[in-house]
Amino acid sequence: MPWQQQTFETMFHEEEGPKTVRSARPQIVITNPPSPLEQAEILYSKSTKRDSFRLKSIYHHATDNGPIPGLFRKLDIHEKVEDKIRFFGGQEQHTTFELQAKMGDTYRPSSLDALYQLYKYDSMNAQRHQYNMMTNQEGEVTIDFEWEPGLLPDINHRTTILSLAMMTNNAYTEENDETDWYDIGAPWNLNSSFGWESDGIRGHVFSNDDGSILVISIKGTSAGLWGGGQTGEKDKMNDNTLFSCCCAYISRAWTPVCNCFKGNDYICELSCLQNSIDHSGLYYDHAMEIYKRVADEYKNATIWLTGHSLGGAIASLVGQTFLVPTVTYEIPGERLAAQRLHLPYAYKSQVNMPLWSFGHTADPIFVGVCNGPASSCWYGGFAMETRCHSGKICVWDTVNKKQWRVDVRSHRIRDVIENILKQPEKEFPLPECVVEDPACSDCALWSYIDHRDSPESSSSSGKTSSSTPPSTTTSTKTSTNIPEPPDDPWRKSH
Repeated sequence: MPWQQQTFETMFHEEEGPKTVRSARPQIVITNPPSPLEQAEILYSKSTKRDSFRLKSIYHHATDNGPIPGLFRKLDIHEKVEDKIRFFGGQEQHTTFELQAKMGDTYRPSSLDALYQLYKYDSMNAQRHQYNMMTNQEGEVTIDFEWEPGLLPDINHRTTILSLAMMTNNAYTEENDETDWYDIGAPWNLNSSFGWESDGIRGHVFSNDDGSILVISIKGTSAGLWGGGQTGEKDKMNDNTLFSCCCAYISRAWTPVCNCFKGNDYICELSCLQNSIDHSGLYYDHAMEIYKRVADEYKNATIWLTGHSLGGAIASLVGQTFLVPTVTYEIPGERLAAQRLHLPYAYKSQVNMPLWSFGHTADPIFVGVCNGPASSCWYGGFAMETRCHSGKICVWDTVNKKQWRVDVRSHRIRDVIENILKQPEKEFPLPECVVEDPACSDCALWSYIDHRDSPESSSSSGKTSSSTPPSTTTSTKTSTNIPEPPDDPWRKSH
Protein backbone atom coordinates (compact mmCIF):
# COMPACT_ATOMS: atom_id res chain seq x y z
CA MET A 1 0.00 0.00 0.00
CA PRO A 2 1.20 3.58 -0.55
CA TRP A 3 3.50 4.77 2.23
CA GLN A 4 1.41 7.91 2.72
CA GLN A 5 -1.35 5.67 4.10
CA GLN A 6 0.92 3.75 6.41
CA THR A 7 1.95 4.40 9.97
CA PHE A 8 5.17 4.29 11.91
CA GLU A 9 3.46 2.17 14.54
CA THR A 10 3.65 -1.58 13.87
CA MET A 11 1.17 -3.93 15.52
CA PHE A 12 2.67 -6.99 17.23
CA HIS A 13 0.61 -9.71 18.86
CA GLU A 14 0.68 -13.33 19.92
CA GLU A 15 -1.91 -15.65 18.42
CA GLU A 16 -3.74 -15.80 21.73
CA GLY A 17 -2.60 -12.49 23.21
CA PRO A 18 -3.45 -8.79 22.88
CA LYS A 19 -1.90 -6.49 20.31
CA THR A 20 1.05 -4.33 21.25
CA VAL A 21 1.96 -1.11 19.45
CA ARG A 22 5.62 -0.55 18.65
CA SER A 23 7.38 2.31 16.92
CA ALA A 24 9.14 1.44 13.66
CA ARG A 25 11.41 3.24 11.20
CA PRO A 26 10.24 3.30 7.59
CA GLN A 27 12.59 1.73 5.10
CA ILE A 28 13.73 3.61 2.01
CA VAL A 29 12.68 2.23 -1.34
CA ILE A 30 14.27 3.52 -4.56
CA THR A 31 11.59 3.42 -7.24
CA ASN A 32 14.07 3.67 -10.15
CA PRO A 33 17.34 2.07 -9.02
CA PRO A 34 20.31 2.81 -11.31
CA SER A 35 21.41 0.20 -13.81
CA PRO A 36 24.92 -1.31 -13.53
CA LEU A 37 25.98 0.90 -16.46
CA GLU A 38 24.69 4.06 -14.75
CA GLN A 39 26.44 3.09 -11.51
CA ALA A 40 29.71 2.48 -13.37
CA GLU A 41 29.50 5.84 -15.12
CA ILE A 42 29.17 7.62 -11.77
CA LEU A 43 31.84 5.50 -10.08
CA TYR A 44 34.45 6.29 -12.71
CA SER A 45 33.39 9.85 -13.44
CA LYS A 46 36.18 12.34 -12.82
CA SER A 47 34.23 15.45 -13.75
CA THR A 48 34.08 18.15 -11.09
CA LYS A 49 32.49 21.57 -10.73
CA ARG A 50 34.19 24.30 -8.73
CA ASP A 51 32.33 27.44 -7.63
CA SER A 52 32.59 30.39 -5.28
CA PHE A 53 29.83 30.73 -2.69
CA ARG A 54 28.56 33.76 -0.78
CA LEU A 55 26.03 34.19 2.00
CA LYS A 56 22.63 34.68 0.36
CA SER A 57 20.14 34.76 3.25
CA ILE A 58 19.64 33.90 6.91
CA TYR A 59 16.56 32.15 8.28
CA HIS A 60 15.64 32.42 11.95
CA HIS A 61 13.03 30.13 13.49
CA ALA A 62 12.12 30.70 17.13
CA THR A 63 11.09 27.98 19.53
CA ASP A 64 7.46 27.34 20.47
CA ASN A 65 8.00 28.46 24.07
CA GLY A 66 10.33 31.41 23.47
CA PRO A 67 9.63 35.16 23.81
CA ILE A 68 7.86 35.11 20.44
CA PRO A 69 6.48 31.58 19.88
CA GLY A 70 6.61 30.46 16.26
CA LEU A 71 8.57 33.47 14.97
CA PHE A 72 9.92 32.60 11.50
CA ARG A 73 11.91 35.27 9.64
CA LYS A 74 14.27 35.68 6.73
CA LEU A 75 17.05 38.20 6.15
CA ASP A 76 18.28 38.71 2.58
CA ILE A 77 21.97 39.58 2.48
CA HIS A 78 22.69 42.76 0.54
CA GLU A 79 25.91 44.77 0.44
CA LYS A 80 25.21 46.72 3.65
CA VAL A 81 24.54 43.57 5.66
CA GLU A 82 27.51 41.74 4.14
CA ASP A 83 29.81 44.55 5.25
CA LYS A 84 28.56 44.18 8.82
CA ILE A 85 29.15 40.43 8.72
CA ARG A 86 32.59 40.84 7.18
CA PHE A 87 33.77 42.91 10.16
CA PHE A 88 31.73 41.15 12.85
CA GLY A 89 33.35 41.35 16.29
CA GLY A 90 36.03 43.75 15.09
CA GLN A 91 37.73 41.07 12.98
CA GLU A 92 37.46 40.58 9.25
CA GLN A 93 35.74 37.33 8.29
CA HIS A 94 35.61 35.35 5.10
CA THR A 95 32.54 36.04 2.98
CA THR A 96 33.51 34.01 -0.11
CA PHE A 97 34.02 30.25 0.00
CA GLU A 98 35.27 27.85 -2.66
CA LEU A 99 33.59 24.46 -3.00
CA GLN A 100 34.11 21.60 -5.43
CA ALA A 101 31.32 19.24 -6.46
CA LYS A 102 31.54 15.84 -8.10
CA MET A 103 28.99 13.50 -9.63
CA GLY A 104 27.35 10.95 -7.38
CA ASP A 105 24.13 9.25 -6.34
CA THR A 106 21.41 11.66 -5.25
CA TYR A 107 17.84 10.99 -4.18
CA ARG A 108 14.61 12.93 -4.04
CA PRO A 109 11.44 11.91 -2.20
CA SER A 110 8.60 11.02 -4.55
CA SER A 111 6.57 13.65 -2.70
CA LEU A 112 8.48 16.28 -0.73
CA ASP A 113 5.25 17.75 0.64
CA ALA A 114 3.90 14.40 1.81
CA LEU A 115 7.17 13.47 3.48
CA TYR A 116 7.37 16.86 5.20
CA GLN A 117 3.79 16.56 6.46
CA LEU A 118 4.54 13.09 7.78
CA TYR A 119 7.39 14.35 9.99
CA LYS A 120 6.07 17.84 10.71
CA TYR A 121 5.53 18.71 14.35
CA ASP A 122 2.06 20.07 15.08
CA SER A 123 2.73 22.76 17.70
CA MET A 124 -0.98 23.39 18.25
CA ASN A 125 -1.59 19.81 19.34
CA ALA A 126 1.98 19.16 20.51
CA GLN A 127 2.24 16.03 18.39
CA ARG A 128 4.06 14.72 15.34
CA HIS A 129 1.80 14.05 12.40
CA GLN A 130 2.77 10.44 11.75
CA TYR A 131 1.08 9.41 14.99
CA ASN A 132 -2.31 10.44 13.63
CA MET A 133 -2.01 7.76 10.93
CA MET A 134 -2.82 4.62 12.89
CA THR A 135 -3.71 1.51 10.92
CA ASN A 136 -4.05 -2.19 11.62
CA GLN A 137 -3.07 -3.14 8.09
CA GLU A 138 -0.19 -5.53 7.73
CA GLY A 139 2.86 -4.68 5.67
CA GLU A 140 6.24 -3.05 5.85
CA VAL A 141 6.44 0.69 6.28
CA THR A 142 8.35 2.22 3.35
CA ILE A 143 9.03 5.65 1.85
CA ASP A 144 9.62 6.08 -1.87
CA PHE A 145 12.61 8.01 -3.24
CA GLU A 146 13.75 8.55 -6.81
CA TRP A 147 17.40 8.14 -7.81
CA GLU A 148 19.21 10.50 -10.14
CA PRO A 149 22.87 11.35 -10.83
CA GLY A 150 23.65 14.70 -9.24
CA LEU A 151 26.28 16.87 -7.58
CA LEU A 152 27.75 15.97 -4.20
CA PRO A 153 30.35 17.81 -2.13
CA ASP A 154 33.80 16.45 -2.99
CA ILE A 155 34.91 15.12 0.38
CA ASN A 156 38.39 14.38 -0.99
CA HIS A 157 38.95 18.06 -1.83
CA ARG A 158 40.62 19.77 1.13
CA THR A 159 39.52 23.29 0.24
CA THR A 160 35.90 22.11 0.11
CA ILE A 161 36.07 20.54 3.57
CA LEU A 162 37.75 23.69 4.91
CA SER A 163 35.17 25.98 3.29
CA LEU A 164 32.24 24.00 4.67
CA ALA A 165 33.81 24.12 8.13
CA MET A 166 34.21 27.88 7.81
CA MET A 167 30.55 28.13 6.78
CA THR A 168 29.57 26.39 10.02
CA ASN A 169 31.72 28.86 11.94
CA ASN A 170 30.04 31.70 10.06
CA ALA A 171 26.71 30.38 11.31
CA TYR A 172 27.71 31.37 14.85
CA THR A 173 27.76 35.08 14.01
CA GLU A 174 24.69 37.16 14.63
CA GLU A 175 23.01 39.71 12.41
CA ASN A 176 20.12 41.46 14.17
CA ASP A 177 19.33 44.42 11.97
CA GLU A 178 15.63 44.49 12.85
CA THR A 179 14.62 46.71 9.94
CA ASP A 180 15.78 44.23 7.30
CA TRP A 181 14.09 41.06 8.53
CA TYR A 182 10.76 40.14 6.99
CA ASP A 183 8.22 37.72 8.30
CA ILE A 184 7.59 34.33 6.78
CA GLY A 185 5.02 33.56 9.46
CA ALA A 186 2.88 36.03 11.38
CA PRO A 187 4.32 39.57 11.79
CA TRP A 188 5.71 40.55 15.18
CA ASN A 189 7.03 43.68 16.84
CA LEU A 190 10.53 42.58 17.80
CA ASN A 191 11.27 45.66 19.90
CA SER A 192 8.52 44.70 22.35
CA SER A 193 9.80 41.18 23.03
CA PHE A 194 13.18 41.09 24.70
CA GLY A 195 15.26 38.02 23.91
CA TRP A 196 13.88 37.12 20.48
CA GLU A 197 17.33 37.32 18.88
CA SER A 198 18.78 34.64 21.21
CA ASP A 199 15.89 32.20 20.82
CA GLY A 200 15.59 29.38 18.30
CA ILE A 201 17.72 28.17 15.44
CA ARG A 202 19.27 29.80 12.37
CA GLY A 203 20.03 28.54 8.91
CA HIS A 204 22.61 30.48 6.88
CA VAL A 205 22.09 29.88 3.14
CA PHE A 206 25.10 30.15 0.83
CA SER A 207 24.80 30.15 -2.96
CA ASN A 208 27.05 29.93 -5.98
CA ASP A 209 26.79 32.66 -8.63
CA ASP A 210 24.01 31.08 -10.70
CA GLY A 211 22.04 29.71 -7.71
CA SER A 212 22.32 26.12 -8.93
CA ILE A 213 23.87 24.91 -5.65
CA LEU A 214 22.84 26.06 -2.18
CA VAL A 215 24.42 25.18 1.16
CA ILE A 216 22.39 25.54 4.37
CA SER A 217 24.56 25.86 7.49
CA ILE A 218 22.61 25.14 10.67
CA LYS A 219 23.56 27.06 13.82
CA GLY A 220 24.31 24.81 16.79
CA THR A 221 25.44 25.14 20.38
CA SER A 222 27.05 28.56 20.86
CA ALA A 223 29.94 27.77 23.18
CA GLY A 224 27.46 26.48 25.75
CA LEU A 225 30.11 24.52 27.60
CA TRP A 226 32.17 27.67 28.07
CA GLY A 227 29.38 29.87 29.36
CA GLY A 228 29.23 32.32 26.48
CA GLY A 229 26.52 31.15 24.09
CA GLN A 230 23.43 33.27 23.56
CA THR A 231 21.32 30.20 22.82
CA GLY A 232 23.16 27.97 25.26
CA GLU A 233 20.27 27.01 27.55
CA LYS A 234 17.86 26.13 24.73
CA ASP A 235 20.65 24.31 22.90
CA LYS A 236 21.24 22.38 26.11
CA MET A 237 17.59 21.29 26.23
CA ASN A 238 17.79 20.03 22.64
CA ASP A 239 21.13 18.31 23.26
CA ASN A 240 19.78 16.60 26.35
CA THR A 241 16.54 15.49 24.69
CA LEU A 242 18.17 13.98 21.61
CA PHE A 243 21.56 12.76 22.79
CA SER A 244 20.94 11.39 26.27
CA CYS A 245 19.98 7.83 27.09
CA CYS A 246 16.88 8.63 29.13
CA CYS A 247 15.58 12.17 29.69
CA ALA A 248 19.07 13.49 30.55
CA TYR A 249 18.65 11.91 33.96
CA ILE A 250 22.12 11.98 35.47
CA SER A 251 21.42 12.40 39.17
CA ARG A 252 19.01 14.02 41.61
CA ALA A 253 20.98 17.27 41.25
CA TRP A 254 19.93 17.59 37.60
CA THR A 255 16.64 18.70 36.12
CA PRO A 256 15.67 16.00 33.58
CA VAL A 257 13.79 16.80 30.36
CA CYS A 258 11.22 14.08 31.16
CA ASN A 259 10.44 11.64 33.96
CA CYS A 260 10.74 8.21 32.37
CA PHE A 261 13.55 6.86 34.54
CA LYS A 262 12.83 4.54 37.45
CA GLY A 263 14.34 5.19 40.84
CA ASN A 264 18.06 5.82 40.90
CA ASP A 265 19.00 2.93 38.62
CA TYR A 266 19.71 2.78 34.89
CA ILE A 267 16.15 1.77 34.02
CA CYS A 268 14.05 3.68 31.49
CA GLU A 269 10.39 3.26 30.56
CA LEU A 270 10.46 3.08 26.77
CA SER A 271 6.91 4.13 25.91
CA CYS A 272 7.20 7.13 28.27
CA LEU A 273 10.46 8.19 26.64
CA GLN A 274 9.04 7.83 23.14
CA ASN A 275 5.90 9.74 24.13
CA SER A 276 8.02 12.58 25.53
CA ILE A 277 9.99 12.90 22.29
CA ASP A 278 6.87 12.60 20.14
CA HIS A 279 5.20 15.49 21.97
CA SER A 280 8.20 17.83 22.20
CA GLY A 281 9.03 20.56 19.72
CA LEU A 282 12.71 20.31 18.79
CA TYR A 283 15.28 22.22 16.77
CA TYR A 284 14.98 19.36 14.29
CA ASP A 285 11.44 20.49 13.50
CA HIS A 286 12.51 24.10 12.88
CA ALA A 287 15.53 23.07 10.78
CA MET A 288 13.28 20.84 8.71
CA GLU A 289 10.96 23.80 8.09
CA ILE A 290 13.91 25.96 7.03
CA TYR A 291 15.03 23.26 4.58
CA LYS A 292 11.49 22.88 3.20
CA ARG A 293 11.20 26.66 2.71
CA VAL A 294 14.49 26.79 0.76
CA ALA A 295 13.64 23.67 -1.28
CA ASP A 296 10.25 25.13 -2.25
CA GLU A 297 11.76 28.47 -3.25
CA TYR A 298 14.61 26.96 -5.29
CA LYS A 299 13.01 23.84 -6.75
CA ASN A 300 15.71 23.20 -9.36
CA ALA A 301 18.71 23.84 -7.12
CA THR A 302 20.98 21.24 -5.57
CA ILE A 303 20.93 21.66 -1.78
CA TRP A 304 23.56 20.53 0.70
CA LEU A 305 23.50 20.76 4.50
CA THR A 306 26.30 21.38 6.97
CA GLY A 307 26.78 22.23 10.63
CA HIS A 308 28.94 21.83 13.71
CA SER A 309 28.12 20.23 17.08
CA LEU A 310 24.36 20.35 17.77
CA GLY A 311 23.81 22.26 14.51
CA GLY A 312 25.61 19.49 12.61
CA ALA A 313 23.61 16.77 14.35
CA ILE A 314 20.37 18.58 13.48
CA ALA A 315 21.58 18.97 9.88
CA SER A 316 22.29 15.23 9.80
CA LEU A 317 18.78 14.40 11.04
CA VAL A 318 17.21 16.64 8.38
CA GLY A 319 19.56 15.12 5.80
CA GLN A 320 18.43 11.64 6.77
CA THR A 321 14.78 12.68 6.53
CA PHE A 322 15.05 13.91 2.92
CA LEU A 323 18.32 12.16 1.86
CA VAL A 324 20.03 15.52 1.38
CA PRO A 325 23.85 15.47 0.98
CA THR A 326 25.22 16.50 4.40
CA VAL A 327 28.70 17.19 5.75
CA THR A 328 29.00 17.70 9.51
CA TYR A 329 31.75 18.46 12.01
CA GLU A 330 32.24 17.12 15.54
CA ILE A 331 28.67 16.07 16.13
CA PRO A 332 27.52 13.86 18.99
CA GLY A 333 26.39 10.41 17.91
CA GLU A 334 23.00 10.95 16.26
CA ARG A 335 22.08 7.40 15.25
CA LEU A 336 19.96 6.83 18.36
CA ALA A 337 18.14 10.16 17.84
CA ALA A 338 17.37 9.15 14.23
CA GLN A 339 15.88 5.90 15.48
CA ARG A 340 13.76 7.63 18.10
CA LEU A 341 12.47 10.11 15.50
CA HIS A 342 11.67 7.17 13.15
CA LEU A 343 13.63 8.71 10.29
CA PRO A 344 13.80 6.81 6.97
CA TYR A 345 16.25 3.96 7.24
CA ALA A 346 18.38 2.52 4.44
CA TYR A 347 18.60 -1.01 5.81
CA LYS A 348 19.51 -3.57 3.11
CA SER A 349 18.76 -1.05 0.39
CA GLN A 350 20.66 0.25 -2.59
CA VAL A 351 20.99 3.69 -1.02
CA ASN A 352 24.47 5.15 -0.72
CA MET A 353 23.62 7.57 2.08
CA PRO A 354 25.18 10.99 1.23
CA LEU A 355 26.18 11.72 4.82
CA TRP A 356 29.69 12.38 6.16
CA SER A 357 30.73 13.26 9.73
CA PHE A 358 34.21 14.75 10.27
CA GLY A 359 35.86 14.82 13.68
CA HIS A 360 38.97 13.91 15.64
CA THR A 361 39.69 11.58 18.53
CA ALA A 362 40.63 14.32 21.01
CA ASP A 363 37.07 15.65 20.92
CA PRO A 364 35.18 13.86 23.72
CA ILE A 365 31.77 14.83 22.31
CA PHE A 366 32.47 13.40 18.86
CA VAL A 367 33.88 10.10 20.19
CA GLY A 368 31.19 9.83 22.88
CA VAL A 369 33.20 10.03 26.08
CA CYS A 370 32.03 13.41 27.39
CA ASN A 371 29.92 11.83 30.11
CA GLY A 372 30.12 10.65 33.68
CA PRO A 373 31.35 12.43 36.81
CA ALA A 374 34.17 14.95 36.31
CA SER A 375 33.60 15.30 32.55
CA SER A 376 33.19 18.82 31.19
CA CYS A 377 29.77 17.97 29.79
CA TRP A 378 28.71 16.77 33.24
CA TYR A 379 29.84 20.03 34.83
CA GLY A 380 28.14 22.10 32.13
CA GLY A 381 24.79 20.34 32.44
CA PHE A 382 24.98 18.52 29.08
CA ALA A 383 23.99 14.85 28.95
CA MET A 384 25.97 13.91 25.83
CA GLU A 385 25.76 10.15 26.17
CA THR A 386 25.59 8.85 22.58
CA ARG A 387 28.54 7.87 20.41
CA CYS A 388 27.25 6.06 17.29
CA HIS A 389 26.90 7.97 14.00
CA SER A 390 24.84 7.45 10.87
CA GLY A 391 26.35 7.51 7.39
CA LYS A 392 30.14 7.59 7.18
CA ILE A 393 32.62 8.95 9.71
CA CYS A 394 35.85 10.71 8.70
CA VAL A 395 38.21 10.69 11.70
CA TRP A 396 41.58 12.27 12.36
CA ASP A 397 43.33 10.19 15.03
CA THR A 398 44.88 13.15 16.81
CA VAL A 399 45.34 11.25 20.08
CA ASN A 400 47.51 8.37 18.86
CA LYS A 401 49.20 10.10 15.94
CA LYS A 402 49.60 13.65 17.28
CA GLN A 403 49.55 13.03 21.05
CA TRP A 404 46.65 15.43 21.59
CA ARG A 405 44.88 15.16 24.93
CA VAL A 406 41.17 14.44 25.03
CA ASP A 407 39.77 17.86 25.96
CA VAL A 408 36.35 19.38 25.39
CA ARG A 409 38.02 22.65 24.39
CA SER A 410 39.13 20.95 21.17
CA HIS A 411 35.45 20.57 20.27
CA ARG A 412 35.38 24.15 18.96
CA ILE A 413 35.12 24.38 15.18
CA ARG A 414 37.95 26.91 15.09
CA ASP A 415 40.27 24.20 16.43
CA VAL A 416 39.40 21.99 13.46
CA ILE A 417 39.84 24.91 11.05
CA GLU A 418 43.09 26.33 12.43
CA ASN A 419 44.81 23.27 13.90
CA ILE A 420 43.85 20.65 11.31
CA LEU A 421 42.44 21.88 8.02
CA LYS A 422 44.75 24.89 7.63
CA GLN A 423 47.79 22.78 8.43
CA PRO A 424 49.90 21.21 5.63
CA GLU A 425 48.36 18.20 3.91
CA LYS A 426 51.26 15.97 4.94
CA GLU A 427 50.66 16.84 8.61
CA PHE A 428 46.89 16.29 8.56
CA PRO A 429 45.78 14.49 5.38
CA LEU A 430 42.06 14.17 4.84
CA PRO A 431 40.87 10.98 6.54
CA GLU A 432 39.20 8.10 4.78
CA CYS A 433 35.44 8.15 5.32
CA VAL A 434 34.05 4.77 6.39
CA VAL A 435 30.85 3.36 7.86
CA GLU A 436 31.13 3.21 11.64
CA ASP A 437 31.73 -0.19 13.19
CA PRO A 438 28.37 -2.04 13.22
CA ALA A 439 29.21 -3.19 16.75
CA CYS A 440 28.95 0.42 18.00
CA SER A 441 26.27 0.63 20.68
CA ASP A 442 24.70 3.44 22.68
CA CYS A 443 23.53 3.43 26.28
CA ALA A 444 24.86 -0.04 27.13
CA LEU A 445 24.35 0.59 30.87
CA TRP A 446 20.64 1.24 30.48
CA SER A 447 17.80 -1.24 30.53
CA TYR A 448 14.62 -0.26 28.65
CA ILE A 449 11.30 -1.63 29.80
CA ASP A 450 7.83 -1.08 28.38
CA HIS A 451 4.63 -1.06 30.42
CA ARG A 452 2.73 -2.27 27.36
CA ASP A 453 4.51 -5.61 27.56
CA SER A 454 3.75 -8.49 29.86
CA PRO A 455 5.87 -8.71 33.04
CA GLU A 456 7.90 -11.49 31.45
CA SER A 457 8.91 -9.49 28.40
CA SER A 458 9.54 -6.31 30.45
CA SER A 459 11.92 -7.99 32.82
CA SER A 460 15.40 -6.82 33.69
CA SER A 461 16.89 -8.71 30.77
CA GLY A 462 17.43 -5.29 29.23
CA LYS A 463 15.93 -6.13 25.83
CA THR A 464 14.33 -3.27 24.06
CA SER A 465 10.89 -3.98 22.62
CA SER A 466 11.14 -1.31 19.97
CA SER A 467 10.78 -2.53 16.41
CA THR A 468 14.05 -1.01 15.27
CA PRO A 469 16.17 -2.43 12.44
CA PRO A 470 18.45 -5.35 13.25
CA SER A 471 21.47 -3.08 13.53
CA THR A 472 20.06 -1.57 16.75
CA THR A 473 22.00 -2.92 19.70
CA THR A 474 20.10 -4.33 22.67
CA SER A 475 20.95 -2.65 25.94
CA THR A 476 21.90 -4.50 29.10
CA LYS A 477 21.12 -3.40 32.61
CA THR A 478 23.64 -2.49 35.26
CA SER A 479 21.86 -1.72 38.50
CA THR A 480 23.92 0.82 40.38
CA ASN A 481 23.36 4.07 42.15
CA ILE A 482 24.26 7.17 40.16
CA PRO A 483 26.66 9.47 42.02
CA GLU A 484 25.92 13.09 42.59
CA PRO A 485 28.00 15.65 40.64
CA PRO A 486 30.03 18.30 42.43
CA ASP A 487 29.01 21.94 42.25
CA ASP A 488 29.03 23.33 38.73
CA PRO A 489 32.26 25.34 38.29
CA TRP A 490 31.14 26.63 34.89
CA ARG A 491 28.18 28.43 36.39
CA LYS A 492 30.24 29.71 39.32
CA SER A 493 32.66 31.47 37.02
CA HIS A 494 29.95 33.41 35.23
